[in-house]
Amino acid sequence: MKTGKRIQSIVGAALLAILILPIGAGCGSQGETHPNLPTAKVVQAQTLTIVQEKTSGSYEATGSIRATLNAILASKVMGRVVSVSVREGDFVKKGQLLVSLDPRELEAAVNIASANLHSSIVGVANAATSAEMEDRTSKAKILQAESQVTQAQAALAAAEANRDLALAGRRTQEIAQSHLAVVQAESSLRLAKQELERTSALVQDGALARRELDVAQNRYEVAKAQFDTAVEGESIAREGSRSQEIRAAQDAVSQAKATVAQAKSGVAQAKAAALQILVRRKEIEVAKAQVEQSSAAVQSAQVGLSYTQVLAPFDGRVVHRIVDPGAMANPGTPLLEVEGGAYRLEASVPERLLKAAKVGSAASANIDSVSSGSLIAKVEEVVPQADSTTHAYVVKYSLPSNQAIRSGMFGRVTIRTGSETRTQIPPSATWEKSGLHYVFGIDKDGIARLRIVTVGKAVDGKVEVLSGLTAGDRIVVGDLSSISEGVRVEESRS
Repeated sequence: MKTGKRIQSIVGAALLAILILPIGAGCGSQGETHPNLPTAKVVQAQTLTIVQEKTSGSYEATGSIRATLNAILASKVMGRVVSVSVREGDFVKKGQLLVSLDPRELEAAVNIASANLHSSIVGVANAATSAEMEDRTSKAKILQAESQVTQAQAALAAAEANRDLALAGRRTQEIAQSHLAVVQAESSLRLAKQELERTSALVQDGALARRELDVAQNRYEVAKAQFDTAVEGESIAREGSRSQEIRAAQDAVSQAKATVAQAKSGVAQAKAAALQILVRRKEIEVAKAQVEQSSAAVQSAQVGLSYTQVLAPFDGRVVHRIVDPGAMANPGTPLLEVEGGAYRLEASVPERLLKAAKVGSAASANIDSVSSGSLIAKVEEVVPQADSTTHAYVVKYSLPSNQAIRSGMFGRVTIRTGSETRTQIPPSATWEKSGLHYVFGIDKDGIARLRIVTVGKAVDGKVEVLSGLTAGDRIVVGDLSSISEGVRVEESRS
């Protein structure tokens, strides 16, 4: 109200000149005033007595349109840009190729990693084959050593029996024993021959070393010599025991015992050698670990190669193209900016109005560049942290689908704050001239007087008057073409 009075005082002098002009011309009228006439002209018009009305209060928050999804696409590897398949404003689909980088260096890395993987796989196969061959060889050696123990024990038994016969001097028993020795020696000879043949076959297959064939050949020759000795001993037994024979029999026992001990030692050595298979199994595990490592390297190289193709992260629109073919892209260098999803109006709302801007609450939004009408907006999100300077919160309002809406547009949202007392008049009752708003007021004598008013925003089809009118004032409304300063106004009966 004080502001209106101050404005009235400033333009008071100007009004003196305006009063003698056809004021109605400001609203499309050519009416004239006649201050020298003794009687004022009488005009019928509609009038309105000013009252203060209780209306719902509101606050108009401003903000900008933003997309729900926004991504600045950047390169994760270094490379030269080969192609950019989109431009600003293009619509893209999720997974669509947008930018391609030179892939040759990373393709070489994939090839190297794949070669290493193949080499590791071959290493596992070789280690497994070696382990299997050593396992089979170790088992064969153990069986062979155990067979030698059996042979040596049999030879010892024969030698002891021969010695006992020689010591006993009984010709019948000696002959029988010598014959038994011949039989046993013959059995050992057959066994040694079979062992020689089996060893020869394994050597030819590569399962045993050549040395094992030599050992088997030696055992065969020893067994043959023992057989010959047994045959000769039987012959001597038939002739009778002599002191030399007794000593020979005792020596044979000693030699047989030594052979048994040697055979048992061979079994122990063969079993100890079989433990080497554990080492081979460890080598297989190491080779398998190398395969896993090489496989991971291949995957890493393939992932790096995939970074040479920049794909759309979601359905949307390209809003900024930053690079062109031929440019060098470094890790983190922005290439494109893409936005997608629905559009939202992000408005700055004072702290005191947060209760009226709860999530899910509706409000009226206006985007002047899109439509003169209002849109129904709903609070979708309230940013929990306020601006440290203004203490205002960013409230995000969802908007209905509209092809004309673009990111960055200016928008306003009206927040209902409760009831307020307002002075409102019809829009037809006021007009603007030279930056000022006017109405025709009616004084106590019924004379039309030009008055300056300060208007606010339009609410519910009416214009809010901030100053220049008070409750009980009468003004002219409706058609103002016949109204001018100083005419007498009578209420229209129509």
